[in-house]
Amino acid sequence: MKELNNIKTVIFDLDGTFYDKRGLSKRMVRRLWWCLPLMIIDRVSKGPLWRWIVSTRWHRNVYLQTMTDLIRTTCPRKEEVVRFFEDCKAKGLQTAIYSDYACVEEKLTALDIDFKRFDAIFTAPQLGGLKPSKTYAEKVIAALKADPKTTLFVGDREEKDGAAAKAVGANYRKV
Repeated sequence: MKELNNIKTVIFDLDGTFYDKRGLSKRMVRRLWWCLPLMIIDRVSKGPLWRWIVSTRWHRNVYLQTMTDLIRTTCPRKEEVVRFFEDCKAKGLQTAIYSDYACVEEKLTALDIDFKRFDAIFTAPQLGGLKPSKTYAEKVIAALKADPKTTLFVGDREEKDGAAAKAVGANYRKV
């Protein structure tokens, strides 16, 4: 892989990057219609309300568990991304997940990917905010002791993953 020649760290997004998430929102609404107001708050909130909702038992035990179940049963994983991850590991590169959502370990397990193979996992609830925040992307880079110039962000959304990479001077690959 030519693009990995000068890369030492690869930071992957999870949702939409490792699996096809098309239709997932509609399936979530069908499954969780009874708590639609909480889903809307969860989807559009920022600041203190968002921090509250992502820390509630409802979010972790109902919303994210339902999402994980649907990922396992209805969202095919992107084999080309899994192969790329495997190539990175074979080259001895440092790998991490940087996700806007929690339950990363559960989602990776649902996709039959061993989350322990990643050197680190970072989530927006853990960091305190969503991508593409430069502050949080810098926290990820610093925690990995990585050089942005030799770091590659891999994701499915230019406006989030690509912008986070650009904010810290890292490379970006859209999948």
